[in-house]
Amino acid sequence: MIKRILRNWYRYVLWTLLSAVFWAWIFTLLFSAPVKQKVVLYADLPYLDRNALSIELERDKPEGIRIVDTATFDDKMFNQIEVLDGDLYLIPDSEAEEYLASFAPIDRADFPGATFFESDGEAYGILVYDEATGLNVGGAYLFYKPQERCWLFFNKDSMHIGAHDDAAITIARHFLNLQ
Repeated sequence: MIKRILRNWYRYVLWTLLSAVFWAWIFTLLFSAPVKQKVVLYADLPYLDRNALSIELERDKPEGIRIVDTATFDDKMFNQIEVLDGDLYLIPDSEAEEYLASFAPIDRADFPGATFFESDGEAYGILVYDEATGLNVGGAYLFYKPQERCWLFFNKDSMHIGAHDDAAITIARHFLNLQ
């Protein structure tokens, strides 16, 4: 019996791997949503309470959206392509210029009273953290980098801005009202 197991060890390992892949696929089918039904917020921050923030943002989700997912860049460090598919981004000052080409200009009228990140006369981001003024949007759910302002940006390739729907703008408004 032991000799047979040792002789066919690779079959047992293969069976275990296939089983894990199968159940991961089933889990994804059951608990994930297609891109059209999901808004994703990525944060380049030291800490984010993913579950609590997702639950809070889902309370006021627009029609047609099933899931509001949140993650830090570190959560996806081995899948940079997935990070590029987000809808909303929380980015500190030190990295905003680096990613600017990936962000969509926003209409100032959609966010009255906000302070905007500007480039070439266009508004691209909304200030969400400034230690000097005491602004700390969503501070109960995340930690910002100390002494560095942070901005909320919109992915220019997001299907939830403009043509398909404005779900990302609705979620952003809800986020901006968090304290």
